[in-house]
Amino acid sequence: MTAFLPVGILVGAAVLILLYGLGQRMVPRDEIDERLDEWIQAEREAGRGEEAQSLMQRVDRSVQNRGFGAKLREDLTQADLALTTTEYLLIRVAILAVFVLLGYFLQRNLLTAVLLGAVGYVLPIIYVRMRQRQRLRAFNGQLPDVLDHLVGSLRAGYGLLQAVEWVSMQIPNPAGYEFDRVIREVQLGRGLMEALDSMVRRIPSDDLALIVTAIKIQYEVGGRLADVLEIVAHTIRERVRIQREINVLTSQQRYSGYVLIALPIALALFLMILNPEYEMRLFEPGPTLCIPVGAGLMMIVGFFAMRRIVDIEV
Repeated sequence: MTAFLPVGILVGAAVLILLYGLGQRMVPRDEIDERLDEWIQAEREAGRGEEAQSLMQRVDRSVQNRGFGAKLREDLTQADLALTTTEYLLIRVAILAVFVLLGYFLQRNLLTAVLLGAVGYVLPIIYVRMRQRQRLRAFNGQLPDVLDHLVGSLRAGYGLLQAVEWVSMQIPNPAGYEFDRVIREVQLGRGLMEALDSMVRRIPSDDLALIVTAIKIQYEVGGRLADVLEIVAHTIRERVRIQREINVLTSQQRYSGYVLIALPIALALFLMILNPEYEMRLFEPGPTLCIPVGAGLMMIVGFFAMRRIVDIEV
């Protein structure tokens, strides 16, 4: 009876792998998205060798067919990082390995290696999130100029598609790149409204969603789009002005939160370097272990509570 157990496990695993592969093959994919991905990847890999490029394309295509690969690709696109999902995963593994080895060789302690490994695991995620916020902030800052170009083009007699193309040529990145991608999607056969909806999915901006909604309503019911966009531009400018005033008034509280969470960590690292034996007593098994764990949890809770208090949306 026990002899058939490993065989049954292997057969079950093979069936599960087969079903997973069939499910991945049956997932519908947008042909336009595939062609756009190939265009973007070709631009990013223009300077690489043909053999390395072919290998990376095969590996990257295999990774992107998984659910997490599509999410990583979306995150990298929003962060404007010229990396494929495979390259990003390799960089994360390398950083994690370097931090684990560094933590182990510094103190010859497994706990230190695990703690630094956690830092190395989180650092790439934090970097991507920071790039996404910076790009979104830059995009929102360009929206008034985008609307001015759209309104001027429409009043000059251009059609909506021509006005979008004019914006893609006159506005720098990131807005210029995103509107240029809208034009490329239209050239590949996608409708203009669908291409604008795709841009809203790539750029999680409330102001952009407001603009696209106004364009879609005018497209369905008719009217003077230039006048509608001019009103939207005025609304966005006023909202941005009020938001900047709020940021100035709450800047002291935000920086206080950064200092309060960075100061204990910096002090703990300083004591670890100065006297590691004294510091490591806090991490020994027993009741004393509750001190660093509780302090870390309370610091995190306090930091997010302060951020939540000063996060006032207009």
